[in-house]
Amino acid sequence: MDNQHLVAFEYGSGTVWGYVEAASPAEVTEFLPEVDVYETAPAWMDDEQLGALRQEAVPVAVDGCLDSLVHRYPRY
Repeated sequence: MDNQHLVAFEYGSGTVWGYVEAASPAEVTEFLPEVDVYETAPAWMDDEQLGALRQEAVPVAVDGCLDSLVHRYPRY
């Protein structure tokens, strides 16, 4: 989906990966400067993992989007 962008949020003890719904990668970083946006998934992430993450995509403009990412997605 063109409006879903893979992001990673690094925190003290790991990284949370997830998808954010936004018009563009620039919109993601405008709302969430704390995350990194990836055009391609890391090699270790398989299609099953990506599909599960896509199903839980969070709209970028929602209050608490970053909090939703941290609590909704698995940590790696």
